[in-house]
Amino acid sequence: MDIKIKDENCNFKMRVAGMFIKEDKVLGVQMCHNGFYCLPGGHIHVGENSEDAIKREVKEEIMIDCTGAKLIIIIENFFAGNDGKKVHEICYFYLLEGDIETKDFSYTENDEGVLKDLEFKWIKLDELEKYKFKPTILIDKLKSKNYNFEHIIFDQTK
Repeated sequence: MDIKIKDENCNFKMRVAGMFIKEDKVLGVQMCHNGFYCLPGGHIHVGENSEDAIKREVKEEIMIDCTGAKLIIIIENFFAGNDGKKVHEICYFYLLEGDIETKDFSYTENDEGVLKDLEFKWIKLDELEKYKFKPTILIDKLKSKNYNFEHIIFDQTK
C-alpha cells in the first residue's frame, strides 16, 4: 500500500526518485503525456524503507537492477495539484548506478491495474530549463553536480 493520505484540504504522499546521470545527461520521465518531465520513481509503500523503494521502482519502470543508490536530497515539497488542491510531498532523491543505456525509450507500466505511458528521455544537464522539469528546485543541484546531502523545504503555495 502506497503512503498517501487525502483529506478535504490537502493530499500528502511519500515518494522516491532516482537520478541516473551519464555523459552530462540525466534520465527524465514524462508520465501519461502530462507535459512535464521529472525523475523516475514512485510512492513508498507502508513498511518499506526509501532505498528499497527506489530500487523497486527502478525495476518496475526501467527494468534494471540498481547497483548503487546514494541519498543526496530530501525535498519537502508543497504545491497545488492539478485539481487546485494543496499537495504536501516528501521525496527522497537518490543518485543511482546501474547498467542502463543512454538512449530514449518508452514503456507502458501496469501500476496496480492502471496502465501508464512513460516516456524516458536523456536530458542534457545544461538544457534542463528548456524542458518543463519538476521540481524546479532540482535543476541547479543537477547542473552543479553537487552530490552532497541536502534537505530542502520548497513551498510553491506562498
